[in-house]
Amino acid sequence: MSVFFVICGPSGAGKTTLLTRVRRRFPDLVYVPSYTSRPPRNPRELKAGRYRFISKEEFERRIRQNGFLEYAVYAGNYYGTSRSEVQTLLKAGHDVIKEADVQGVRQLRRRRFGGRLVAIFILPPSLPELEHRLDKRGTESGAARRKRLAAVLDELGALDLFDYIVINRRVPESVERLSAIIRAERSFHT
Repeated sequence: MSVFFVICGPSGAGKTTLLTRVRRRFPDLVYVPSYTSRPPRNPRELKAGRYRFISKEEFERRIRQNGFLEYAVYAGNYYGTSRSEVQTLLKAGHDVIKEADVQGVRQLRRRRFGGRLVAIFILPPSLPELEHRLDKRGTESGAARRKRLAAVLDELGALDLFDYIVINRRVPESVERLSAIIRAERSFHT
């Protein structure tokens, strides 16, 4: 049975960095980008391939047609995972990896999609460190950072949804931990 790895964690925990490095180690692990109704932030984001940008109307049409395994609204924009894309990949025997939020993992736990879900939560070593990482990014206002930090406390209340928790103190060690999880889960399901 194919495995659907979902990486989750607060902004600033390092999940995108870890995911990028882990994908280099497992080139056969298929990355599935999220759909979103928000516009791209910059031209580089279009090239990065983390999102597929569609209109709000198109997103809502796909919701009505049951086109998403999971979706959420964040800051007035939709984000979601294509049902047909994931199911096609899993049915063909591919293991899949993607990012999602806690709400998405909660929805995925209730759905059948033709594979085994392995949910991994990435945490920073502490809330002050998370705040430092968000400040260092410089991409958000103080109010937005405070909102993200408050959301972390809510996310911590949902840790029972996850199969694994990785505390990202140092990127190389965390990449090793994530790689070990992927190897173990893949060997278990072959």
